Amino acid sequence: MDALSSDSQARTTFAERLALLYREAGNPPLKRVSEAVAQLQRVDERGRPVRVSAQRISDWRRAKNVPAQFPALAAVLQVLVPQARRARPSPVSPGLYDMAQWQLLWERAVADPVEAPESAPAAAEEEPPAVGTVCPYRGLASYRQEDARWFFGRERSTAALLGQLTAAERSGGLLMLVGASGAGKSSLLNAGLVPSLREGERQVLQLVPGADPLTELVRRLPGLAPVPDPGDPGFGDRVRAAVRAWAGESSGGRPVVIVDQFEETFTLCAEEDDRHTFVQLLHAASTPGEDGTPAPALVVLGIRADFYEQCLGYPELADALQHRHMVLGPLTSTELREAVTAPAKAVGLELEPGLAELIVREVSADGPRGAHDAGVLPLLSHALLATWQRRKAGRLTLAGYRAAGGIQGAVAATAERAWSGLDPAARTAARLLLLRLVRLGEDTQATRRRGTRRQLAAESSDPDKTEESLEALARARLVTLDAETVEITHEALLHAWPRLREWIDEDRGGNLLRQRLEEDGRAWEESRRDSALLYRGSRLEQAHAWAKSAGDTFLTRSAMEFLAASVRLRRRILWISRGAVSALVVLALVAVGSAVVAWQQRNDAVFEQVVAEADRVQYTDPSLSAQLDLVAHRLRPGDEGTANRLLSIVNAPLATPLLGHTGAVYLTSFSPDGKLLATASYDRTIRLWDVSDPRRPFPVGGPLYGHTSWVSSAVFSPDGRTLASAADDGTIRMWDVSDPRRPSSLHTPLTGHEGTIYLIAFSPDGRTLASAGEDRTVRLWDVAGKDRPRTVGVLTGAREAVRSIAFSPDGRTLAAGGDDDTIRLWNVTDPHHPRRYDTPLTGHTDLVHSVAFSPDGRTLASGGADDTIRLWNVTDPGRASALGPPLTGHTGPIWSVDFSPDGDTLAAASADSTASLWNVSDPAYPSQVGEPLAGSSGEMYALGFSPDGRTLATGSGDSKVRLWAVPTSDMFGRAGAFRPDGNVLATAARDGSVRLWNVRDPQRPRALNKPFMPDDGGQRSVLFSPDGRTLAVLTGNRSVYLWDVSDPAHPGLPRPAADPAHPIHGPRRPRLQP
Repeated sequence: MDALSSDSQARTTFAERLALLYREAGNPPLKRVSEAVAQLQRVDERGRPVRVSAQRISDWRRAKNVPAQFPALAAVLQVLVPQARRARPSPVSPGLYDMAQWQLLWERAVADPVEAPESAPAAAEEEPPAVGTVCPYRGLASYRQEDARWFFGRERSTAALLGQLTAAERSGGLLMLVGASGAGKSSLLNAGLVPSLREGERQVLQLVPGADPLTELVRRLPGLAPVPDPGDPGFGDRVRAAVRAWAGESSGGRPVVIVDQFEETFTLCAEEDDRHTFVQLLHAASTPGEDGTPAPALVVLGIRADFYEQCLGYPELADALQHRHMVLGPLTSTELREAVTAPAKAVGLELEPGLAELIVREVSADGPRGAHDAGVLPLLSHALLATWQRRKAGRLTLAGYRAAGGIQGAVAATAERAWSGLDPAARTAARLLLLRLVRLGEDTQATRRRGTRRQLAAESSDPDKTEESLEALARARLVTLDAETVEITHEALLHAWPRLREWIDEDRGGNLLRQRLEEDGRAWEESRRDSALLYRGSRLEQAHAWAKSAGDTFLTRSAMEFLAASVRLRRRILWISRGAVSALVVLALVAVGSAVVAWQQRNDAVFEQVVAEADRVQYTDPSLSAQLDLVAHRLRPGDEGTANRLLSIVNAPLATPLLGHTGAVYLTSFSPDGKLLATASYDRTIRLWDVSDPRRPFPVGGPLYGHTSWVSSAVFSPDGRTLASAADDGTIRMWDVSDPRRPSSLHTPLTGHEGTIYLIAFSPDGRTLASAGEDRTVRLWDVAGKDRPRTVGVLTGAREAVRSIAFSPDGRTLAAGGDDDTIRLWNVTDPHHPRRYDTPLTGHTDLVHSVAFSPDGRTLASGGADDTIRLWNVTDPGRASALGPPLTGHTGPIWSVDFSPDGDTLAAASADSTASLWNVSDPAYPSQVGEPLAGSSGEMYALGFSPDGRTLATGSGDSKVRLWAVPTSDMFGRAGAFRPDGNVLATAARDGSVRLWNVRDPQRPRALNKPFMPDDGGQRSVLFSPDGRTLAVLTGNRSVYLWDVSDPAHPGLPRPAADPAHPIHGPRRPRLQP
């Protein structure tokens, strides 16, 4: 890769190489590559899903941008390289298929300076260096474990902290590392302490508390689930047992738990009980048992010095501060020089004479007694990074350092360049974005807070400008992005950038009020808009007055809606109060007539508003639209249009949402008796729901913790007493759910797969469990006895990962599909000796996500990433064959398929956020039933029928589970009207098609004709003439067409009732006179 020798062109080289690989892969559509990345289900170093948009890939190819994180690039390469290799096994250019070479290329591209008007001359003068092509300085970001080779100047502090750990090992108790913001606590823990511990072969667990420290701790220590009560007598013993179970047999000494940024326990965690329990858990893990057994772990807490006072309120933390704490102070002059010069030497760079002395002098100038301010280190690192970007021939120069702005000016200069590059609208968005990433304390300094990209965009008044400003700030390394979260790179930015400091300080009281208002607005949203949380009295007056003066631009959407709802509540209360007085006056004056008129006018206005909202959401959320239609009918029972709307949707599938998961839901599974539903989620949990009454479902117990990564599958055994779950962590867990309110873990996790386990399935007799894995195998487990399950068979032969499996109803056949676009059938009559049938099922042109057998075992359905559903005749598994052409209509991969218990209906869930229903009573001639099930705001990953076939449970990327009432026939519509004799019903569907139905037997409606429709738009309503021979259809452009339906089975050609150039305006429904 000779092109790598020119680092000044690293970004261009990166883009050119990516464009070359793209051409070699056949120039696949960008959207297809983006979808393929999502299908890989890769996660980054924080365990979050890797997602790459088509636009972002395009920007990378055009050198407009460079990936901020390597996992995102790696996922794209994992899609493109295999495609390129299939076309040309040997790369057209050396290293084109080499992941290590790509990482080196990416590192150089990331380190290459971003073009800016101010820095263009310096870039033009820079000569291609022969050495120093990797930047050893982290800027505002803290050093990570992988940066240990460049972490200098803190050797003395690392040794001192190790000595403190040795002392704590003898005494027990928490150990606290205290230092100012920017002193380098995170860097010391990550790049100093952790590598030293790992050299001694100690196990290390690292975490950051976040807003929910208990959940974060339990995710890392699954044995703590459910979280014990500190008041229980056996609390300490249980905690110590959980830690020992996690640590296992370690030859390197006692394991170490490191909690960095412990101040988040005070700033982000809102529940005092959770904070108290979290401290108690950590303390119990670090103290000996009452019987004298040693503490199972050493616990180190890194915390900012300005939270010293908060810690004193907890005896365990106060004890640590008195007896076991270490203050991280400033570097000595020698250490400071080492921190400047040694990283450069490590990568072959040299410093111009006098540069190190100048930096040490500037850093120490403002500190007490010649020492530097402890919080200046991030500014120093950023200045060195900016200097490195202006290097000449492998040398860091005085001119480059001064051009960067020095210690105090480098961050501000970088921030101002990023700011000045934005247009006015994007600058407003950037200001709001940054202020929402800052949390103000009542008595402490401002701190960073993490947010999600989705939340920041959703709460913004201009999501596009928010995204634009976010990308600009990320390119300047002022904010850090990962798969889902956003945060300011370091708190040093809060005081080093004058503009941001001014925003924070100019109206601190107003910012505190805004912060509280937005937090309360989010809590209101999360509580399903509970009116009890709305503001009242002086609190409302204060917030309302501030919002009027500040303007809506400075509030999130949820905060604005929360405040507006509070104002409306106040008006309602005043209206009711005044109404009561008015009622007395009215009664006294006997002015009943005028009051009735006013009341009727108000009801009319409410009715029209409800109907309008039902119209607005009828396509995006049919369930909500139906509920609004019902409200409208109750407001005005005699309204013919509302009654017809209800009749038209009486058989449409409507959903009840289940809320609780915080990540995508990958699988839904009913218990055999249909009373329970299990759901598996990306949030690493399994949840149980009581669905005895699908209209009123509720959670049973708390979430099941145990897996250390996202959960892919959770299924009930045929007797309903056991639940099996599988996850990305490569393990299977068995749960006793005989009492679903108190589920318990059975056995230790089952291991054997290498990598993700995508799906598991019980055999119909419950004696065998099958698991499909990323390692290209299907494993069969004997789960018949009470002993720990064991592997009895391994099915091999797949060329890529196996994603889907299903047993036939008689348990003799197993179907498996996966990433090689193929389905294989196995005879598993004897699980100890499985036998593969010779002919695989081919036809899908992309990976197979799901397979399902019909209840009679004669038909197999499959769903693939090629956006199609296929049906197969498997009556004789040895001679299986395709049944007709693929079923199409979805615009995204098919994630899941399932047959109804009677076998007449097939359901399919898709990445296009919908599910479809198909009539497969004759599998050779399937037909789609009604309209897609819509309402999800994310990819629909999972679905499953209840045992009685009346309910369909779906899981989506929006974290919601939905229970759909499955229709009893395929009669669907958005509007409808009965013929005067009541024997025929006309319906108008969402796509504009009209259909006539024989409804003499309301329990068994029968279609009389194929759907028909005019060419000029969707229909609003339909109406029969009094004699029933003519059907009037009001179209989307408010023209009326008249259809001859004398013979309902063969409607005549339509004729317009009015000139389309002069559309009808007036009532919502046409009227036909006798």
